[in-house]
Amino acid sequence: MEPVPPSTHSRPPLTPGFIGIIVFKFIKASAFLLLGAAALRIGRLPNHSEPLEVARFLGVTERSRVVQDVSAVLAALTSRQVQVIGAASILIGLVFAAEGTLLAARIWWATYFTIVLTALGIPPEIVEIAKRPGSARRYLLVAVNVAILVYLWRRRNEFKTSER
Repeated sequence: MEPVPPSTHSRPPLTPGFIGIIVFKFIKASAFLLLGAAALRIGRLPNHSEPLEVARFLGVTERSRVVQDVSAVLAALTSRQVQVIGAASILIGLVFAAEGTLLAARIWWATYFTIVLTALGIPPEIVEIAKRPGSARRYLLVAVNVAILVYLWRRRNEFKTSER
């Protein structure tokens, strides 16, 4: 049996940091895709049936606080607006999935792609913190995205190979 020569195009191994970022991107993709699918479904419902459908979707009663809050938001929107929100959420979910996929494939420019997209998301997050400074979740999300930026910037050329 002949030894297999090393590949001239071998991909560098993924570090735990990259694996964490990839998982985070896929979790965000899943959340946005789920939200988009739900919004598209709700946008097609007859008026005033939203609380029942939201309750069924979440597996809770119609009197649940979450159902009431979501229903109040939906009542202020037209079905077309809800459908646009759903389509936008699906698009955003696909972008997050693309980021995760490109990083997992170790495409040389994937780090730059993710750096740009992550950096574009930080200003809106800061605006949201300014509007609601008591939300710990928002601070955590900014901190995670800044950590991702710093990590990716320091390792932005990790996937480049000398053959390119």
